[in-house]
Amino acid sequence: MESFVVSVGGSMINPSSVDVEYIKEFSKIIKSVDAPKIGIVVGGGQTARTYVNSMKNFTDNDFFLDEIGIMATRLNAKIVKSSIGKLELNIPEDVNEAVKQLLIEDRIVMGGTVPGHTTDTVSVLLAEAVGIKKVYNLTSVDMVYEDDPKKNPKAKAIETMNYKEAFSISLKSYTGAGSNQFMDSVALLIAMRSGIEINLMHGKDLNNFKNALKGEKFIGTKIRAD
Repeated sequence: MESFVVSVGGSMINPSSVDVEYIKEFSKIIKSVDAPKIGIVVGGGQTARTYVNSMKNFTDNDFFLDEIGIMATRLNAKIVKSSIGKLELNIPEDVNEAVKQLLIEDRIVMGGTVPGHTTDTVSVLLAEAVGIKKVYNLTSVDMVYEDDPKKNPKAKAIETMNYKEAFSISLKSYTGAGSNQFMDSVALLIAMRSGIEINLMHGKDLNNFKNALKGEKFIGTKIRAD
């Protein structure tokens, strides 16, 4: 199996509180996979949303709202790291540090890095830096839809799409710090420039994730060049 990066949405790890059973099952999969290198990037979940929304009472500056969200992602990353091992290694705070860890370890876990970069962007940047061509995005939606299925029940699900199509849909759903896009627009642009394939699926269905890792049919959306 080839090396890969997996972006785990914070709502998988911390939907309302830390989901210990989910983390155990996820780490079991990661530890069982025979891949040379695996990068794991973890989102902020409810902790990030709580702090970002609370801080909005005192500032509307997205730079500082992003900063507090990043702190939450690193808390979640530390918990996931504890389930996989090597706790003596710090959680990388930037992609360069993560690349250095991957030179000596085959599994690394990190959260956010800098304001303006979501964990989606970090996952694709990490893949780009290491030369990995596949990213799995475990998120809170099962597939990408042409329109918001919560507002439009007739919205069509998309199994395969190109980067430009994905970028257009992602851009429409951006509302600032704490946005709940299916995937960050910047991440999609980086994936496009480096030819990184993105496999997006609902993160709670870990059997589906295992199918995707094995190259079998899975429920989700594949984003790649035409």
